[in-house]
Amino acid sequence: MEGVVIEKQRMTEIKAMLQNMEATVEEKRNTTPFNPLPHFTLHNVLSQVASQFYTEKELGQIEEINQSYCQMNNKKRGHSSDEGGTSRGERRVKPKRAKKREFRKKDKEIVSSPPPKLPILVENKIKELNGRNIKYVMHKELFLSDLDKEKGRLSLPVELDYLNEIEKAALEKRNEKGKLVGLEVIVLDPCFRKFSMSLRKWDMRKDSVYNLVQDWKLVLSKNKFKKNQKLNIWLFRDINDKLHFILDDRVNSEGSEELNNSDDKKSKLRRK
Repeated sequence: MEGVVIEKQRMTEIKAMLQNMEATVEEKRNTTPFNPLPHFTLHNVLSQVASQFYTEKELGQIEEINQSYCQMNNKKRGHSSDEGGTSRGERRVKPKRAKKREFRKKDKEIVSSPPPKLPILVENKIKELNGRNIKYVMHKELFLSDLDKEKGRLSLPVELDYLNEIEKAALEKRNEKGKLVGLEVIVLDPCFRKFSMSLRKWDMRKDSVYNLVQDWKLVLSKNKFKKNQKLNIWLFRDINDKLHFILDDRVNSEGSEELNNSDDKKSKLRRK
C-alpha cells in the first residue's frame, strides 16, 4: 500500500514538472529576445532532453552560461583550497584569467603545430575507402566537455581551414524552424569503426565552434577515451565527396605517431 502511495506521488511530481516545462517552452516562444537566465536550470535540462525546442543560437547561449557557471564554481573551489596556507595578496599573483589565457595559447600551439606523418594504418584505410583530398585537421586534446555523454559532442575550432566552400555553405543552411541543419559526415574511431554523424556550427556570443554530434555518445561508449588524451584528427573525402574524419590515438604529446599496441611493435620488429 505504501509503495502505491509513493508511486502516485512520483507520478504527480513528474506531471507537475512536465507542465512546468511546457509552460517554460511556451513562455520562451513568446519572449523576444530569448533570455535563458530566469529559468536557467530548467532550460539547461530541457536543452539536453528536448533540444528541438531551441535554435542553435539559443543552445549556444545556454551552453555559454553553463560554462560560465562551471568556471565560477571552479574559481570558488580554488579559493577555498588556497585559504589554508595562502594569503589574499598571494592569490592575486596568479589570477584565474591569466590561467585561462594560458590554456588558449596551448590550444593554438596544438592547432598550429606542423602536421605529423600520415600513419601507415590510416593511409591504408583511406585507400581502402577510395579516399582522396587527405588533410590533417589538428592534434586534439580531449577535455571533460568532449567526454560528457550528456552534451554528446566533439568540439573543433572553426579557425582551421579544412572545409571547402560548398561544405561551409551547407553549415549555414537552416530548416523551417530556423535551426541549423548541419552537414552529414562519417567519423572513424581509432579501430576504424564507422559512425554517421553531423557536423554543425554553433555561434557563441564571442566566437563560433564546430561540433560533431548525434552518434558521439556511441563513439564514447565504444572507446575508453580519457581526459587530456591526445588524438590526431585526419580528414578525407570519398568518391562521392562525402566528408570523413579519422580519430587516431597512436600519438604522443607532440602529435607524432606512437606505437601503442603490441601488433604494431611486432610488425616494426619484423621489418628490422
